[in-house]
Amino acid sequence: MAQRDFQKCRSESCPERALSFADSCWEHVDREAFLQALPARVRTAASSGPIALNLKKVTCGNLDFSGLDLRGSSFSQSHLTYCLFIGANLSEVDLIGSRLHGCDFVGAELSDVNLTRSTLDHCSFAYADLRRAYLVEARFKEVDFMGAQLFRAILWNADLTGAKHLKKKNFHDPFSKGDGLNEDNAIVAFESYRTLKHHLHDKGLFEDGSWASYRELTMERKHLFNTRDPRFIPSFLMNLFSGYTEKPNRVILSSLAVVFFFGFVYYLFDVPRSQSLPMARASLSDCVYFSFITFTTVGYGDFAPKAVCWFRLLACTEAFSGPFMAGLYIFTLTRRYAAG
Repeated sequence: MAQRDFQKCRSESCPERALSFADSCWEHVDREAFLQALPARVRTAASSGPIALNLKKVTCGNLDFSGLDLRGSSFSQSHLTYCLFIGANLSEVDLIGSRLHGCDFVGAELSDVNLTRSTLDHCSFAYADLRRAYLVEARFKEVDFMGAQLFRAILWNADLTGAKHLKKKNFHDPFSKGDGLNEDNAIVAFESYRTLKHHLHDKGLFEDGSWASYRELTMERKHLFNTRDPRFIPSFLMNLFSGYTEKPNRVILSSLAVVFFFGFVYYLFDVPRSQSLPMARASLSDCVYFSFITFTTVGYGDFAPKAVCWFRLLACTEAFSGPFMAGLYIFTLTRRYAAG
């Protein structure tokens, strides 16, 4: 039975689809008889292979779906309490608007599951596969994500207040060796990373929060580029020089790149002049040395730019960038590590 084969409710005025093993929807079925027969019917149907159930809007509890292949099933707007889905295959299952209390999804296959606007209370997704899951506007209250895989999931506007054991490694895919949320839509990914960043910081996971913050601003830069927003340029430069103040080592590498770049330009145009040998052309090593003392504003006096306007302007530009990069490095270190 595939989800597209769900029959229409026998009530002529009802637009809903009939529940599995019934000819009516939840509003028109004999609920007591349906729930009493449901466990045995599910086990019988599942014994012959995968089964797609339609349990839309069903209110039930203490059902055991463990180990069953329920791909493509619909539990939309259902209210499930203390149900077991341990090791079940729930790929592409519709759980939109559902309310789940005390349900156990340990080790379940939940790739591409849709939990949009669902409320989960005291549930466990430990070691479950939630890759590409839709968790849009979902509410998590005391929900365990220990060891769960959430690579390319969508967390837009989700409430992660009660999420437990949620870390950066939950978003790492061991198969593709990548990590992160779904980034197909830059704005959605930007908001999702922001939600995740706040949660990780609140839990004291500052290293993981730094990763989420960097991805958040990377998605913002992607959006600025796609919309041809001029703010893309400063965003690009901020990433290039400091990784959005989340990568201190990048500031050091950027500073060295600036020093060697100016040193090469000085050598190319013969900018510096030695005070001891004013007529001699400075070597490449001399130019790099002059660039370094200019960048650090040391100014020993043994080299100076020749009396050409744009030579002096070039040296002043590098001299200005040195303290700026030093300040940026200190700020990056403070931002990255002080909170921890």
